Amino acid sequence: MKSLQKAKTRIQQLKGLPYLVIEAKAFLEKFSEFLSEDEKTEITQEIQEAQNSKLTSKKPLQERFKSHFYTYEEIKNAPATRWLVQDLIPSSSIGVMIGDSGVGKTTIVLYMCTTILTTKANVYIFMIDGDMNQTKIKESEASHLLERFPERFFYVGKQTGGDFSESVQELLAEIVEEQIKHSDREYFVIQDSLMLTVPKKRGFVDTQKLYFYEKILRSVGGSTLFIHHLNKDGNFADSQQIINYADYSFSITRNDFNSTILLHPQKASRYAIEGKAFLTEDRKIVKEVEYETVNIEPRESKFVSYVLEALEDGEMNQSEIISHLEKMRFFSEYKVGQKKATRWLTTWGDKGKWNYERRPDQKNAIYFWIEQKQPEKVENLQNLKNCKTTLSDSAKGVCDE
Repeated sequence: MKSLQKAKTRIQQLKGLPYLVIEAKAFLEKFSEFLSEDEKTEITQEIQEAQNSKLTSKKPLQERFKSHFYTYEEIKNAPATRWLVQDLIPSSSIGVMIGDSGVGKTTIVLYMCTTILTTKANVYIFMIDGDMNQTKIKESEASHLLERFPERFFYVGKQTGGDFSESVQELLAEIVEEQIKHSDREYFVIQDSLMLTVPKKRGFVDTQKLYFYEKILRSVGGSTLFIHHLNKDGNFADSQQIINYADYSFSITRNDFNSTILLHPQKASRYAIEGKAFLTEDRKIVKEVEYETVNIEPRESKFVSYVLEALEDGEMNQSEIISHLEKMRFFSEYKVGQKKATRWLTTWGDKGKWNYERRPDQKNAIYFWIEQKQPEKVENLQNLKNCKTTLSDSAKGVCDE
């Protein structure tokens, strides 16, 4: 096979010539003043020889790179994005969730696990947790998931000695094999936290091994979500490649004034990741709430609440709303000026919280209103017709069947 190896070497050298030519030209331009005439002549001749020897093909460009070009039919028939959690966790992906300690990362992840396991019978979840003890696991939603889905939810974290990250890598290799054998399933791996499960080099994340098995798992249909902590100063201080190599990432924060956990998209790549917010009570998720409404400071949240309450009684113009806010002592209590309140009125109108319009026949006053709910329809009109209308029957509330 010497001839084959020799031919491969020659082709490889020829493929590299364009880069050498570019490098030589740049060198000649940058350091020309330091070179002798003979040196410049020799380099110029070598550039010319390299250009004459470059690897060429008789086929036109379109033919040579045909395998890299998309066709209209391929784009037209491209499959829609599949989601583990709609608009948040794509299938066959690698994601990163970043947040402070105690902000609710585990709470939201276990809530998502419940949603996935309840709605998708083909998903198997491995939650790898490097620092949660048994007592905390028992107090969390994880214990209920282990009870409800013993065949599809696995909580990994028992320390048996040795390097935990090495054990995790061995487990990931096995999960990849399982995903390959069971193409009808989707294996979803959650790693908490990244610093405990990824191999290190001199105390830092080994970027050469970062996402090694996770990329293979993604290529065969599985998904991975990493949970990562901010440092003591609230900053992301680790390798930027953690974010760069992932398909998407989002930060997680807590708004104590309205008891919500918020997920803020950071990197969405090719996925349409959306912001999400969840109402909590006693450190548990109660329900999903509107992200735009709660992703604000307390005084703006109170402003929206006051205006909605006022508009429930009917439409109001801008001056009437400002007067209402004054009566509620909103401006003095929350240190908000009337100009800012006026801007908020139109801003939240544009977001769909209420409707507004300028009316020329009302001296260009701006009016605000909300769509009133339609009264429920009476389902059985015949019963209404059969109702007796005598005073005695009305007092008794009697209706003929």
